[in-house]
Amino acid sequence: MKYNSVMVKLWGAIIITILFILFMSMVFQTSFLSSFYYEEKIKSVKENAEDIARALGRNEYNFNIPYVDAIRNVNDVIVVTDDGGRITYITGTTEYKKNWFFGLKYLDRILKGEFIHDENKMLKGLDSLIIGVPIYRKNISLRDEKQKQLYDLYIEDNELQKVMGAVYIVTPLEPLEITIRAIKIQFLYIFLGSIVVASIIAFFLSRNFTKPLIKINYAAKEIAKGNYNTRIHLKSSNEITALGETVNNLAKQLSRVEQIRRQFIANVSHELRTPLSYLKGYAEILIDGLADTEHDKEKYLNIILEESERLEKMVDEILQLSQIEDGSIQLKLSTFSIDAVIKRTIDKMLPLAVKKNISIKYNNIDDDLLLCLADENKIKQVLINLLANAVEHSYYHSNILVSSYRLNDRIYVCVRDNGEGIPEEDLPFIWDRYYTTGRYKSEGSEGIGLGLSIIKNIINAHGCDITVNSVKGEGTEFCFWLPSYKESYSS
Repeated sequence: MKYNSVMVKLWGAIIITILFILFMSMVFQTSFLSSFYYEEKIKSVKENAEDIARALGRNEYNFNIPYVDAIRNVNDVIVVTDDGGRITYITGTTEYKKNWFFGLKYLDRILKGEFIHDENKMLKGLDSLIIGVPIYRKNISLRDEKQKQLYDLYIEDNELQKVMGAVYIVTPLEPLEITIRAIKIQFLYIFLGSIVVASIIAFFLSRNFTKPLIKINYAAKEIAKGNYNTRIHLKSSNEITALGETVNNLAKQLSRVEQIRRQFIANVSHELRTPLSYLKGYAEILIDGLADTEHDKEKYLNIILEESERLEKMVDEILQLSQIEDGSIQLKLSTFSIDAVIKRTIDKMLPLAVKKNISIKYNNIDDDLLLCLADENKIKQVLINLLANAVEHSYYHSNILVSSYRLNDRIYVCVRDNGEGIPEEDLPFIWDRYYTTGRYKSEGSEGIGLGLSIIKNIINAHGCDITVNSVKGEGTEFCFWLPSYKESYSS
């Protein structure tokens, strides 16, 4: 296993994250627990001390009643002193006696009415917390219940109260230290157990995560080698499965491109071989003087000229498509009547249609000039290619219908034939360059499968679109649109 692999890095990241969380949790509990416990302890003990001080201040507490024992913890020491620091009551320890002095260093603060808390080792040398609160007693006589209520209402008024002593509660802090040590030991075991458990979980998670990535990587390498039949079958998360499907689609597209490329090379080789063989053969006849008459010489020269023009047309198609796709071709926009262009193109294509007894009909639905702003020569080339395809693949004694009409700010032109149609599975690919089907590459047809690709690129270069509808055995209809002159001029 490589140490810089995704699996190792993911495993390490999971382990580090879990350990970091546990470590921070331990730090929080051991660091903040002490202060939190200390504050809560002070609050709790202070409330108990204030309860006792309040009862003593009202002369409502009799030490013979086990009130103190009820509110104090088992190890707590409770000390009550007078305003001179002399012990008047003590419970929970034998180290101090009644009438002894206690808490003299806190006496000045107590007499000022302040609450005190401190740490010492009073309880058998153990860390202890001492809480002291003043005992307030009324400095006016209270004769009835109403006066007592007033006393309770204004107890915070210094004129109505007097510090007459203090209540101290001493509670041990030793259990907290034991707790913190126990927490540290527990976390040590948790750390060790977590490393083992997290390693197992992280291993399986990272393996399940990286396994499909390894498959995708392997498939990508195979595709790079030219093995386009490579496919990935994944059962993983939606994102990784989608990535696998993307690679599969890429392989399919590359396979199709490779198939088209090979078909193109075969088509070009086949198409070039015939005219080249004619050129070579008839040139050799003329050079060797085998032409018996001037008529034969003229016939052979015409064949050489026709095949040269055929070669020139093939090369022009390739160069034209290349220029259109890389954006180097410039459209020469002008205002013209698409109606007139359609009529001239039909007249040009009629001799080709007559050979198959095919009639070409034209229907101008709006019966107007249908002015548009486009490159007239390029649109004429589109119409010639569409009509040539329609004638070539229409049945004998059939009809071709060309229609044009205006819809909103667009002018639509459609060419429909009654021929063999295009297989449904081929429709998505007929615009691909070099792609040929039985419909677009039949015996005796010329070209190398660039016609429809050139047509679509010309229409798209105008910012427009072309669509196709076809039914096998019934015919095909191509429709494209151009912006009308009014829309183009106003924009």
